[in-house]
Order: sequence, then C-alpha cells, then structure tokens
Amino acid sequence: MNNRKHYAAAITAFVVWGFFSVPLRALKEFSAGEILYFRILFSLALLAVLIVAFKRGELKENKNKLNALDPQSRRNVILLSLGGGMLLTVNWLTFIYIVNNINIKTASFSYLICPVITAVLGYLLIKEKMTTLQWIAVVLCTFSCVLIGISSALELGYSFLTAFTYALYLITQRKVQGFDRLILLAVQVLFATVILTCFSGLLVDEIPLSFNFYGIILVIATFFTVIPLFLNLFALNKINSATIGILMYLNPLINFTIAFLVFHETINTIQLIGYAIIAVALVVFNYQNFAKLRRAAASY
Repeated sequence: MNNRKHYAAAITAFVVWGFFSVPLRALKEFSAGEILYFRILFSLALLAVLIVAFKRGELKENKNKLNALDPQSRRNVILLSLGGGMLLTVNWLTFIYIVNNINIKTASFSYLICPVITAVLGYLLIKEKMTTLQWIAVVLCTFSCVLIGISSALELGYSFLTAFTYALYLITQRKVQGFDRLILLAVQVLFATVILTCFSGLLVDEIPLSFNFYGIILVIATFFTVIPLFLNLFALNKINSATIGILMYLNPLINFTIAFLVFHETINTIQLIGYAIIAVALVVFNYQNFAKLRRAAASY
C-alpha cells in the first residue's frame, strides 16, 4: 500500500512545528502565561468545532467505552488523562517561556533529548526494553548535558524540564489505550483551561487589547497546534512510532537553523562540543530505526 501521503503528513507536521518560534517571538512583549492561556482557549474552541463536526460518533463511542470499564480502570484512565493535560500545559508554558525569555537553541535542545528521556522513563516506569546501543546513547547524552550545564545550568535546567514533562506526558498516554486521541486531547485541553482559568489572575495581568495579539494566537492555535496534531494523528494510522520518532528531529533541526540564521543567536565552544556529542548520541540511539526508515523508503 502506498503510504506517501502519510509520510507527507508527518513531515509537514514536524516542519510546521519547527517554525513555531517565529510567531512566538512576534509575541515577545507578552508574558508566557498570557500566550499560553489564550493559546489553550483558542485551541479548545477549534477542537470543539472539529469534534462536533467530525467526531460526534467517536465521542459517543468513547463515552460508552469509559463507562464499560471497571471502576479502578475507569479511575486510572481519568487520572492519567487529566494528569497528561497538566503535563502538556507545563510543557507548553516552559517552551513558550524559553523561546521568548531565554533563547531558541535551548528550546530546540529540549526536543533533541526528549526521545532519549522518553526511552529511559519507559524503561523505568513501564518496563520497556532498551538495547545496548540505546544505553550507550544515554551515557553520551548525559555527558553532553553535563557540558551544556557547565556552560549554563539555567539553560540546561529549562531544557530538561521541557523535555521531561513532554516525555512523561508520552509515557502516561501510552497507558491510555482504545480512545480517540483527538477527543482525549480535547478533554486534556478543557481540563487545562479550567485549571488555568482558576489561576488566570497570576497568568494574565490584564486582558490584551491588541488585535495583532489575538490574530497571532489564532494562527498559533490553528496552524501550530490543531492542524499539525491532525496531521500527526493521520500519519500514525500507517507509519510506526519508530519512524515518527526519526521524523520528529526535523522540528529541533529547523528550530536551530532559525535560531542562528534568523535571530542571530550564538554558541560557545563548550556548547558546540555538547551539541556535537548529542548529535552522535542520537545517531547511536536511533541506529536501528534509521535502518527501518531506509527499508521503508526503498519500498516506495
């Protein structure tokens, strides 16, 4: 079966996410809390429209699946789903803050190390297996983080927090099976909206009055949140997660390019060595997946 459109969907999603720093930087005068709050509000509205228009049948089916579970399983699904919403919210907040208040290369580094952290958490929390090559990559990744930490402990701390929250989000969501992912995301965004609204006084000093602000937020919610998520979900129908994991690196690579060429960020020698080591670590970590991707590409 020809899966070119699924590969195109996955590549498009990660390429689009790679340019996310550009609209975020356009909102640099606003706080990360304000950007996050209105991004989530707009995303929730868009998801609600999509579910009502295209997912009403799946919504009823998912509700019946949840009700059919025994009380303990139902409670686990609810807690994992809501916990995932909180992790995603923290991840989005830290990423926005890093891009606009620290630098883009730190945000990019977060998603370079995220797959490695995800694998380690998978091994520790849900007993997923790791190969010897992957453990070697973990050691290299750790050494890289130490070097970058020597250069800037603050940057490393924010990178690790962003990567850790998203990695933990992915692990928790692997435990929630059999439910429509878009509907699950909408529930998580709804929960995040409720929580953030309770603390809106801390996040939003005053309601932004700029039409430019809301226009960019609408672009972010539509083209950098909902549409890429749709494309990613579509791609996962035919492409395995290992291949998606390789394509995911398009995002930070584009981010790095934008950081240096567009926003003229700089890098010192120690950071350069650290990034070079992480590049080697990622090749080692994904060696088997690269082979699978080459075989898959050769079949089309």
